[in-house]
Amino acid sequence: MWKWATAGAATALAASAVVLGRHQANRRRLHRQLASTRAAAIAGREPTLRPDFGAASLPAEFAQQFIVRIDDFLTPATHARIREEALAAGPLKKRSYIPTHKKGGTVSYEEIHRSCPNALAFYHSAAVRDFVSKVVGMPVGSAGDHDQSAESILYYEEEGDHIHWHFDHNFYRGRQFTALLSLVNQSVQGDASAATLVCKDKAGIEHEVDTRAGTFVIFEGAKVLHRATPAAAGDLRVLLSMTFNTDPRISFLGEASRRAKDTAFFGLRALFG
Repeated sequence: MWKWATAGAATALAASAVVLGRHQANRRRLHRQLASTRAAAIAGREPTLRPDFGAASLPAEFAQQFIVRIDDFLTPATHARIREEALAAGPLKKRSYIPTHKKGGTVSYEEIHRSCPNALAFYHSAAVRDFVSKVVGMPVGSAGDHDQSAESILYYEEEGDHIHWHFDHNFYRGRQFTALLSLVNQSVQGDASAATLVCKDKAGIEHEVDTRAGTFVIFEGAKVLHRATPAAAGDLRVLLSMTFNTDPRISFLGEASRRAKDTAFFGLRALFG
């Protein structure tokens, strides 16, 4: 009996390994396909940055606080194109709820490739990459195509949508930076939503970061403790979230940990993506 049970368990384990291997091979093929079609998808969609946002002082500010914000980072036409894409992609989001940690909706990097070419072009823009590199003081690039949080769209649209205090854990070999482009931020009355970005400085003092529509925020999430406060009924807050790395390489353990983290946004399927 014991031998039969052991043999059955081994057979089931082997079968599971085969299924998982096939799934991961299919995912790798999909990632290669997305990468191969990206240039055509973003052609002619280069974002236009507003030329007068006063960037000269930002590197020194970032070196001190590990966070900076810029008002009206894009021209109105560029911002409107990305905003309308994000609103249209709303039905494609995955909603998640983890008690005491987060509640909200997310559209993945993979889905952005399919449905949001202007948002994709923003993330892969040389002008945006060079700007972020200048602010943080070192060259950065996009995260890997396997990373569904490399670029995502975040939706705070139901009462209580939030994310609790956290650091953005860095699973890559180099430094990692988070950039947030605010696309929509409004309450049912038409003013700013109750959902706000709050961070703590080195002294532990809380600061609310103004994320009105058009704002671009860059911060090193591994060093800045932050949260999004709960949305109120009727609020709509939509953000384009991006990850930039100084070194996109990742270890096997780091990749496994990154996938486990992504279950908070995309469910258990993130473990096998």
